[in-house]
Amino acid sequence: MDAIDHEMMREFHEPGDVKRSVMIIPHDQLDEWLSLKTTNIQKFALGFPVDEFECFYCPKSRHAKDSPQLNIFE
Repeated sequence: MDAIDHEMMREFHEPGDVKRSVMIIPHDQLDEWLSLKTTNIQKFALGFPVDEFECFYCPKSRHAKDSPQLNIFE
């Protein structure tokens, strides 16, 4: 799902990157989504109301890269 015009999801990509969004499937429509027999998913591709979600930055923790060099201090 394209996120270029979505108020919240467009902020999650670098400038110039293709902007994609997640699809939020309401719990009461989950069985219908999982049993779809058609490619017509427009009912589910409406986006989601921004005011019902919380958005914040949560960076991944960085791990030291493996090195082929032995560490004599370990």
